[in-house]
Amino acid sequence: MILPTPAYRDFVLPALRNWRKAGRKTALLTLISTTGQSPRPVGSQLAVCETGESCGLITGGCAEGTLVLDALEAMRLGENRVELYGEGSRFKDITLPCGSGLKVFFDVGVSDAEIERIIAGREARQPASMTMSARGEPGYARHYLPACRLVTIGQGPILEALAQMAPTLEIELDIWSPDQALATRLHGRHLTAPEDFDAALDRYCGVVTVFHDHSYEPPVLLKALQSEVFFIGALGSRKAHNRRLEILEDMGAEPHMLRRIHGPVGLDIAAASPPEIALSILAQVVEHWRRRVAA
Repeated sequence: MILPTPAYRDFVLPALRNWRKAGRKTALLTLISTTGQSPRPVGSQLAVCETGESCGLITGGCAEGTLVLDALEAMRLGENRVELYGEGSRFKDITLPCGSGLKVFFDVGVSDAEIERIIAGREARQPASMTMSARGEPGYARHYLPACRLVTIGQGPILEALAQMAPTLEIELDIWSPDQALATRLHGRHLTAPEDFDAALDRYCGVVTVFHDHSYEPPVLLKALQSEVFFIGALGSRKAHNRRLEILEDMGAEPHMLRRIHGPVGLDIAAASPPEIALSILAQVVEHWRRRVAA
């Protein structure tokens, strides 16, 4: 069974849009600066509905209740504002375990058109920005990247485990498999021959092959190497990886291109089962996404 996407989301604008379409007032909260350590990065957002529902996370969960109440008050007043919580705050009864000071922008006036523009940009795999402003405060630009997408080609229980885990990380999966039954079950595409692999690859994509029959890999990996994808990984032993590199070199891949392939794919956590191997793969993908793309 593929697990449903969790209630928590890092990209909260679809929730905001849905509430707006239902005729409800909303507020979009954005973490715009921090002092000291913070559990969430600058730019983290929390969408709040007039019903008290929320989506997203700005702290580690320790102040979200207060943030929702303050968002409801901002909606009542109909004014954008910036508020400081934690260190240096005027709220003496609100402390953060991390000891940080968090400055949060409350936006109750963002337009439907602006929300649609950002969502449309993300769906078109293009970065976009939203500028926020409040009286007496400098403007703040929040940048949005396309979703991290993992193009996964292969078969077997590791592929199934990836399909279960990736949605909880907000990683989009584009699954290709020569196993037609598996491709259908995982809502992927049936790959009848490796030369037929024609996924749309951009700099916000990673590519991972999870084959035990490595003869399927070379054409797929060569297409990945010729693209701007931020990560390429391939399952298999070191011996299999060395043979893989030899084949790709014979196909025309340059040595500097081959160094882009992580093989065996996954962080070394002594993984011994399909879910553990999938976990190690996703951990390595997230590491590269955060350090190279979303930094």
